[in-house]
Formats: sequence, structure tokens, C-alpha cells
Amino acid sequence: MSFWKTFISDSKPYQDAEIEDIKFHLTKLLEAEASLTDIDNRLIEVNRSNLKFGIEDIQLLSATLEKTQLTLRIETWIKSFEPRLHNISVELGERKEGDNSLSFNIIAKVKTSHGEQDLIFDSKIALSDLTTSLEEDNYD
Repeated sequence: MSFWKTFISDSKPYQDAEIEDIKFHLTKLLEAEASLTDIDNRLIEVNRSNLKFGIEDIQLLSATLEKTQLTLRIETWIKSFEPRLHNISVELGERKEGDNSLSFNIIAKVKTSHGEQDLIFDSKIALSDLTTSLEEDNYD
């Protein structure tokens, strides 16, 4: 493959780079702890700034909350800080006894240079140290 074909090719590696960037950003979002500073809800842009980037309340994740409440919180974080994704939904997996982690799927659509693509990330957050893993599922 020539040098020029590498950079002007319409092949999949460019699309993969875009998806990898989204995956990296989501991982950082789910690993970060947001400031506990109380900010007025009318300050919309401040609430979407780096000041609020990350998970607001770590205890929220480890508490035994209703599934719908937790999935809505995760969806809200993703919608606020990953504007490239739309039609976002989160499906929470069952918590296993003795496993101190939270497993869920992130399902979304993204517009890439090659058109709209469906994304599904198998995600897991270890609650002991907030390490996050995201693996892309390909159902094409």
C-alpha cells in the first residue's frame, strides 16, 4: 500500500479511530469523579463543563438503587459529556454476588464520516477503584 493510499483511503481504519476516540472519552468519563459542588440547575453550561465531568456520587453506584434510576443517571452523564452520541440507552446487567462491579451495555448511534453507525459497548465499572472497561460489540 502506498503512502498516499493510506491517507486518502475510505476504508474502515478511519471509522475505527473515531469509535476508539469515543470509547476512550467514555472510559475517562466513567472513571472520573465529579466535584460535589452544588451548582444551580439554571446554569446549564456550567453543569456541562469540566467542573461536573465524571460520576457525581460514587456511593450512588455502590448503593442498591432501583435499576431504572441508575440507568437514567448513566444515560444523563453520557448525554451531557459525549455529544457525538445520540439515541443513547443503557441496559444494566444483573449484579453478581461477591462481584464488586457494575456491568451494563451502552447502546447508541453515532454519525461518522461513513454514515450513521450503531454502537454497543459492554461496560464494567469496578466499584473498588472506579476502573472502567468498555468493549465494543459488533453485530454487523
